[in-house]
Amino acid sequence: MDNKKKNLYLILAFIVLASSQLLTHFYRPYIYNNTINDYGFADTIGSLVCVLGICFVFWGAKSYSNKEKNKQIILATILYSIVWEPLGLIGIHGTFDWKDIVATFISGGLTYLLKEIIEKKMNSAKNRKRSN
Repeated sequence: MDNKKKNLYLILAFIVLASSQLLTHFYRPYIYNNTINDYGFADTIGSLVCVLGICFVFWGAKSYSNKEKNKQIILATILYSIVWEPLGLIGIHGTFDWKDIVATFISGGLTYLLKEIIEKKMNSAKNRKRSN
């Protein structure tokens, strides 16, 4: 079951990261070129998936306890929002944007929610298999 869970996380990581790239290369230019107000979604695509992507890659590569996964979500959220994004203020990369910080916290919340759903479903499937 552990390999199934790791494979699921790797597949989800690929889907999340590939979707992010497609949205960045096609959706964002379309929104900008047509001056469409999408409430900042095009601006924050990378920040909305950063915690999901990195955590799912890690969890697909190695098994971690639920407690360790929660710590990784918190660490990734802090690193992306409080460390990485403010580097834009001093010109190390891109530009600083409050929307990206909010989006990173949303990404952390989505990561936690999806992890809880996956863990619950996988554990209940494991328990059903044991009882049969």
